Amino acid sequence: MTFYWNKPVPMTAPNSAPLEKPRFTVDLDKVRRNIAGMADKFQRHGVGFRPHFKTHQCAAIGELFRKVGVSAITVSSLDMASYFHQSGWDDITLAVPVNPGQLEAINRLAGQTRLNLLVDSLETTRQLNDSLDVSCPVWVKVDVGYGRVGIRWHKQQAILDLIEWIDKAPRLELLGLLTHSGHSYGCRGRGEVAACFEEGRLRMLELKRFLQDHGHEVKVSMGDTPSASLAEQFEGVDEMRPGNFVFYDLFQSQVGSCGLEDIAVATACPVIGKYEDELKLVVYGGSIHLSKDSVHIDGERLFGQLALPDGKGWAIVPLQEGKLTSCCQEVSKIQVSPGVFEQIELGQCVYILPVHSCLAADLYPRYATLDGDLLERFRLFS
Repeated sequence: MTFYWNKPVPMTAPNSAPLEKPRFTVDLDKVRRNIAGMADKFQRHGVGFRPHFKTHQCAAIGELFRKVGVSAITVSSLDMASYFHQSGWDDITLAVPVNPGQLEAINRLAGQTRLNLLVDSLETTRQLNDSLDVSCPVWVKVDVGYGRVGIRWHKQQAILDLIEWIDKAPRLELLGLLTHSGHSYGCRGRGEVAACFEEGRLRMLELKRFLQDHGHEVKVSMGDTPSASLAEQFEGVDEMRPGNFVFYDLFQSQVGSCGLEDIAVATACPVIGKYEDELKLVVYGGSIHLSKDSVHIDGERLFGQLALPDGKGWAIVPLQEGKLTSCCQEVSKIQVSPGVFEQIELGQCVYILPVHSCLAADLYPRYATLDGDLLERFRLFS
């Protein structure tokens, strides 16, 4: 059940003075529920759970995963891998193909922790093997339909040739086949998402059988938040790597991966403008605070979902009562109903639920909890 705004709201964010600037806020109770729900699902299905940490990028939130038994993680950059290694994680998959320009840094980190790498070309694989001083586990990246990176699933001979080369390489350890069904983000509803994931799963298992026929045993790694949230058939999949689910966002709610009540983050923004003749609010909080991502709902382009403080966190304002219709660099415009307009005063805090929580979170060096604590996070540029 989604809890919507239906009453007068406090003048500021809970447990805070009036905001000087936008603040990315995390509801840790929702984060814990999202983590526990996903961990329980994969435990029931007997599937390994290697969550992607690129969404939260926060050591403190990472510790919440340990409490449900997670011991292996996924990251999206070598710098992020180093950050989480320093936080005590020692089984890390870097889920982008190896960058030849980082071979020296890869060699250093691989000597300190278990660093699982992705390859999809013989040229890069040879360079990787030649640069390493220690043995390094590798996945062969497979494209099952997304069309971003990886060897297309039907190019079985090319994949076999690469795997046979890896098997003979002195400093590489073959793990198996890894894919990301990112095209599931274009689906809507459980049926479409499950069908998309099932297509990818069957393509991976067909490829696995082909390799078995040629004497190679491989694991299968898959993962994306829509599939992890909505699919129920995981036979033959050794591990799943969802990431966005820890926070969720408006886009995921449109896919059907979550309800609005599952979204665990929002940007607190002060109201700096009220225009009664237009029933318009302007908040200090623009694209550099929210990201520029948008969703189309009922034919309208929206840049976030309005929510109001309720003393415990936030209460979501239905779209017919408030729509974030314009997002500039520093400010955003929200069209509201007369009832919402009357409740809001200049200087008051409102919340904006993000369209894409991964990018919104990445805009901040730290997060605020609803209790007022600050959580430091990984920053590539300090």
